[in-house]
Amino acid sequence: MKTILILAHPGHELRIFHWMELSGAVVCLLTDGSGGSAASRTDYSRRAVAAAGAEVGPVFGPMSDKAWYEAILAQDSEPFRRVVDAVVAAARGASSVTVIADAVDGYNPVHDLTSAVGAAVAARLRASHRKVISLVSAAVPGVAGRARREILLDTPARERKAAAIHAYAPLAEEARRIFDEAPESFGKETLLEQDFGWPDDFEPHWEKFARERVATGRYLTPITYRDHVLPMARAILDHGSN
Repeated sequence: MKTILILAHPGHELRIFHWMELSGAVVCLLTDGSGGSAASRTDYSRRAVAAAGAEVGPVFGPMSDKAWYEAILAQDSEPFRRVVDAVVAAARGASSVTVIADAVDGYNPVHDLTSAVGAAVAARLRASHRKVISLVSAAVPGVAGRARREILLDTPARERKAAAIHAYAPLAEEARRIFDEAPESFGKETLLEQDFGWPDDFEPHWEKFARERVATGRYLTPITYRDHVLPMARAILDHGSN
């Protein structure tokens, strides 16, 4: 049995820290968490993964956030295809694989496309006659989906999770916000099932945010769902069927 976790950004693993402890997952990250100009966060995630007794995967922040956004704007699906290939290779020899990826949340385009990566990996593994469970983990509160696994944390588990979050200095402010918005996430971790069909008319929150950034001069060109993310998601999913 192999368990693989595929996340958009370093720090998302803290949401399901105790699940990592229980599963010993191979953890993969797309971006290095550097954002617009900040430093990489991958070293913090390496320590969090090690603290949970999990394993750093073959893909662990190979590109900056900016580089991923540039690939999306350029409709260059090759970096996403490389992730799919590397993760599938990491499951070599396993007859049963659990794949957990970020959920489609409309909060960030890389979150949404990471979900497509997870679906492509699951499809490729199923095509090679592996038994596959495919679920998602929400990086932000309020994500739609059906709860399929709920892990309750006892006091020692909550203390270990709190310690891991406290040690992740770059996310201190975000952790405080999560505690305010979703305090239950420190006592319960949930894995969801989503049936997101990548419809033409999806209106993600991140698209409005991107247009606002263009209007203020921070971005030159906005990423849009219809022009950029939807065709990219379809290219990723097609790669999963090849």
